[in-house]
Amino acid sequence: MMKKILILLTISFGVASMTMASVDPAPPVQEFVFKFRLKGETLEVRRPATNYEEAFDKAADVCFKHFKKSLGGHLSEDQGLDVIDVCANPRS
Repeated sequence: MMKKILILLTISFGVASMTMASVDPAPPVQEFVFKFRLKGETLEVRRPATNYEEAFDKAADVCFKHFKKSLGGHLSEDQGLDVIDVCANPRS
């Protein structure tokens, strides 16, 4: 009888430890702040993300859409290249 209880306890602790070990912690989310400046206008974009590259991609997209709209929606080639240059090189 004692042997059966001991085996049951061993199995239950083994299952409990396997369940606890399989929990993956979520990656930490950080807030990244980017500042973009174009022709006297400054745009500050805050993006939460798990890594810099993800945050930068989101911020660059917001930057391009913002400055494209502020310049009238339709950009000449030179204006487009200026906006891309600004959005690809944040100040901070």
